[in-house]
Amino acid sequence: MKKCINLLMIVLLAVLAGACGGKNDAVLKAQIESGKKHCPMNLGMAGKLTSMSYDDKTREVEFVITLNKQMTDVNELKADPENAKEMMRLALSKGNMKKLVDMMVDADASLKVTYKNRGSKDDFSIQFPAEEIKNISENPMSEEDTNKLLLSTQLKSEKKKLPYSIDRGLKVTGIEDNGSSLVYVCEVDEDLYDMPDMEKSKAELKENMGKMLKDRSMRQQAEVLASLKKGFEYRYVGKSSGNTVTVAFTPDELADIAATGGHKRR
Repeated sequence: MKKCINLLMIVLLAVLAGACGGKNDAVLKAQIESGKKHCPMNLGMAGKLTSMSYDDKTREVEFVITLNKQMTDVNELKADPENAKEMMRLALSKGNMKKLVDMMVDADASLKVTYKNRGSKDDFSIQFPAEEIKNISENPMSEEDTNKLLLSTQLKSEKKKLPYSIDRGLKVTGIEDNGSSLVYVCEVDEDLYDMPDMEKSKAELKENMGKMLKDRSMRQQAEVLASLKKGFEYRYVGKSSGNTVTVAFTPDELADIAATGGHKRR
């Protein structure tokens, strides 16, 4: 599993981590002017925060983000604008981003975020009028809605990559939420692997997978699933025989991994 990356959250939490509340247009303008000093800001694999601005005549805040196409493509955002906007609404509902939203409400300001592909003219913008900003401030997303959105977005992102190889003779061919678990289906080349041997080694497979779940990003995904009372399954399917070997984690096991980094609570 891969943790879904919300570029807006990465950018603005980094830039506005020191934001403080204000009661007027001048405070918002000063905060944006302060943030400009960090531009362009390197976001690693995600790309760069190219610019930020505030037009006090139109009362619009604008952020321009140049994407790394290997990570996210503008055309992917264009293909699902509603999901892109929901992810942005999520970012605006959390932590220090909520402080920025409160500043914008005080200034009766709107927000525009423009994404661009590096080295091309492709771009995509998402806009939130002032009334939507106010609505976000007054009705932040609940934890359950947040986790449902994160899981849904991850599924859409992962399905676009199918099929993909994870090792020689092992290929992920399907991903689904069956209601009780997030299930990854892995096709097994039986010229290289013996399904009965995999069945006998299922405990070892689960132990190894448990070690991977200790990774920080994986623990965060485990927390999302556990909060939604969902488990996680990796279903190995023999390419020739159709025989299956399933490695499964219950919601309680995922909660333990998320809380303790894979070490059982006492």
